[in-house]
Amino acid sequence: MHTKRAGLALLIGALGIGLTLGACSGEDGGVAGPSGLGGGGGSAGASGSGGSGAGVVIDGGGDAALGLSITPPNPTLVYDTSKPAPTVQFQVVSAAGTANALWAVDRAEIGSISATGLFTAAGTAAGAATVEATVGTVKLTTKVNVEILAVQNGGTPTTGNIKAGGGPGGVGGEGEGAAVDATLVAILDGTAQADPQMALLYPYANTVWPLGVLPPLMMWKASATAAVADAVKIELSAPGYGYTGYFGRPPPLAAGAPFVRHPIDKATWEQATLSAAGGALTAKITVAAGGVAYGPITVPWKVAAGRLKGTVYYQSYGTNLAKNYPGAKGGDGTFGGATLAIKPGATDPILVAGKSGGTGDCRVCHSVNADGTRMIVQHGNNYKRSSSYDLNAPFPETPYAASTDGNIGWIGMTKDGKLGLSNAVPIPGGANGNQSGLFDMATGAAVAATGLNSFVTRAGFPAFAPDTKSVAFNLHAGPGSASTGAGDGTQLAIMDFDANTNAFSNGRLLYKSSQRPGWPSFLPTAAGVVFQTEVAANSSGEYFATRYGAKGELWWVDVATQTPTRLDNLNGKGYLPTGPNNHADDSVLNYEPTVGPVASGGYAWVVFMSRRLYGNVATIDPWASDPREHDLVANTTTKKLWVAAIDLNAKPGTDPSHPAFYVPAQELLAGNARGYWVLDPCKADGSTCSSGDECCGGFCQADPNSGALTCGKKTNECSLEFDKCSIDADCCDPKLSCINERCALSIPR
Repeated sequence: MHTKRAGLALLIGALGIGLTLGACSGEDGGVAGPSGLGGGGGSAGASGSGGSGAGVVIDGGGDAALGLSITPPNPTLVYDTSKPAPTVQFQVVSAAGTANALWAVDRAEIGSISATGLFTAAGTAAGAATVEATVGTVKLTTKVNVEILAVQNGGTPTTGNIKAGGGPGGVGGEGEGAAVDATLVAILDGTAQADPQMALLYPYANTVWPLGVLPPLMMWKASATAAVADAVKIELSAPGYGYTGYFGRPPPLAAGAPFVRHPIDKATWEQATLSAAGGALTAKITVAAGGVAYGPITVPWKVAAGRLKGTVYYQSYGTNLAKNYPGAKGGDGTFGGATLAIKPGATDPILVAGKSGGTGDCRVCHSVNADGTRMIVQHGNNYKRSSSYDLNAPFPETPYAASTDGNIGWIGMTKDGKLGLSNAVPIPGGANGNQSGLFDMATGAAVAATGLNSFVTRAGFPAFAPDTKSVAFNLHAGPGSASTGAGDGTQLAIMDFDANTNAFSNGRLLYKSSQRPGWPSFLPTAAGVVFQTEVAANSSGEYFATRYGAKGELWWVDVATQTPTRLDNLNGKGYLPTGPNNHADDSVLNYEPTVGPVASGGYAWVVFMSRRLYGNVATIDPWASDPREHDLVANTTTKKLWVAAIDLNAKPGTDPSHPAFYVPAQELLAGNARGYWVLDPCKADGSTCSSGDECCGGFCQADPNSGALTCGKKTNECSLEFDKCSIDADCCDPKLSCINERCALSIPR
């Protein structure tokens, strides 16, 4: 609860209304929701300050001196989801009897409370909520702890094409299996037999999951006997939370086919991750085959106390949303090249740039500014030619003039999308080769700049910092400096940039290696840069290619100390499954990172392309991704997008990354690459919102009349999580820091 909404508190206190409090923008692991505040002359804040006649707050349920207490104190409710929601009747009592009170609870996902003090568990998440009672100017609080026990037997079987779009649940597979009988339940609940060959393929142990993403497809391997299973039991557990699901063979599976993957129900995943937010979640898999239980496989995970923000724009070869190339080996002989978008929680992508027709309608090689307002895409029949797409509208295209050819492709834009530093390295397609310069992204015209070419004449993969005060790039050619030497493509460099004068200065080295560095992307704090190294060039010798045998790893470098560290946890060193078809070491098949502009849950989140095995769904040769060379309708390519968490404020020289997860909703049958993670176009005042990062003004607040969350001018004295800020002190919660002009957790939770 926040002391900065005193006006709303006074209004509610005057009306004498009991109001349930929603957690603020996912704070404390809760879901975003409106924050109504109860009070009797004072604010609802923990300090009781604000308003006329500040209230006295009493923690722990009572106060002997005043003779008031909440009863029962600190109760625990067990919510068995097969039964009605449990309740508890709270009262304020004194020596004189029961006192009338104004009731409120701070976490709507835990439960609600009526005007008479009847608390009802919501069943949305397990955990502890604070119940507050206001009697006159006195405020009393107690905790209510809700535990959840959930059992599911059978799901909703999938019908239709299991490979269409993102596949069932956006993650592929055959969907959920049907219910199982009591005999199989007894076998699965009995003593399981160890299977030495049984092991998890995906998702990986110690993955950090954000809130709000779709549930994963659990995939495993087993012996020949255990693989042809009759049923599976999936268990999820966290403090105060337990789930057990029993599922038979999904209907799309043929008789005798291996049963070695199964999804987690979406509602269950939301309940489990909300319950575990900021802590640990453990999964167990047990199978039954031939009357014997095998397993369990036990998998530890972490769940961040925050949701992903923004949209990923990526390019797809083989998309079914636009077809503009002939010669495909599978399907109808045609395939598409287009740029698509995925929002968190979606099960399929949407088409943004490109359309069905000829090769001139292909739109794939792209750049997007961090504010998510402009996307630059190259033309399929002339890679030197580019168009601008307005992401505020339904993606109208404005082609640049021919005079801009060779200047705009793969350009690195400032946060607001007004300026761009051109990419001038010879990446595949021959789109670039001109000298690097600064350009007006509205017109494509060159902009006068100082200091740039005295350090770099050909910059590769330029990326501006979140505050636009610096830019990182591959120093492909140019005089360089004493720290870098002359540019030869082996250096990752950084320069300061003044957007008011368009002046570049202070060119210096970030990283140097014979394994060329590229695709830099700043962390939201701007204190570090994530980038890719070229472990091996491809068989054609293309510069920084991701095909035909080209290998890459992701690293990070601390800007202040220039200390580089390979991101082994993200890359998959030592734990990725191996297999035939050139999958002996998938940890060197990682490319093209971009970091999301908003930190969430104490982490930065990086999206990248990998050619690694995706469990047992995508297992063909990692280089099989061109529809003209391989039948990708019959076989799922491994060229896919992944996301990993990175700890903020990590110590230089350490690996702050965590194992990655597959990005749900991308098309299974397409080769997907170069994800740009950016904010969604902002909303005007008066629009509905869930947090301040969605609003053009930077603030999402409860309407004093309706209580609905809307974008508007700042009325709080401080900023909530994801609201706009300038310094740490602007943030209401002392656990939050001002990161890239947004209040966010800086320590993982």
